[in-house]
Amino acid sequence: MLLASLGIGIAICYGLPAAGLILLARKRKTAGKAFAWGAAAFVVSQLLIRIPLLQLVLPNFSWFAVMQLYPWRYGLFLGLTAGLAEETARWIAFRCFLKGRDAMEHGLAFGLGHGGIEAMLLVGPNMIAGAVMALTGQAALFPADWGSVLVSGAERLFAMAFHVGASLLVVHGVRTGKGARYWALAVALHGALDAAVVILPAAFGAGVLGIELWAAALGGLTLALGIWTAVR
Repeated sequence: MLLASLGIGIAICYGLPAAGLILLARKRKTAGKAFAWGAAAFVVSQLLIRIPLLQLVLPNFSWFAVMQLYPWRYGLFLGLTAGLAEETARWIAFRCFLKGRDAMEHGLAFGLGHGGIEAMLLVGPNMIAGAVMALTGQAALFPADWGSVLVSGAERLFAMAFHVGASLLVVHGVRTGKGARYWALAVALHGALDAAVVILPAAFGAGVLGIELWAAALGGLTLALGIWTAVR
């Protein structure tokens, strides 16, 4: 069961973005560029800017340490900074580097690139390592059971759904000249999604199931809003 669940997780982290890119590129050749910029937006906004600030700079300030004692403040801070970082990067990419590439396929490809690279870099490597361990008879050393692996894969699926939806919202704003409005909506949705990871367990005693249900709901809502704005 562990190996099968790891296979499903690997397929979600790597296979789903790759398959989506291939299908979109067949329909619109420039989808590959949007996919690449989506991946770059995550790497720059999170791995090169926000996460280093959170881990290396902000711990030097007493107010940051104090804020961590208050789940609502800390959760909202983490959620909104994630939203500001990633949605601003998304807007800049569409506004400055993907001019004229504002079709629905570009939004879909951008979101898959953004959510896909996040899964490939943050979750996928551990799943690949687990699969290797399972295949070499060392499954007992892997620090997670098959159920936890499936939950992790599902979480990546919900995250990709969110990023695709948010990308569709932002590109719609750029295309229609209402960039600020749709950027703000994407930031708010992103903030609500990420803040819940801290707030739900600390303030409401929610477990993994509650957090994943919230992620599924927000991811689904954002994707539905994105598709609605694209096709209406």
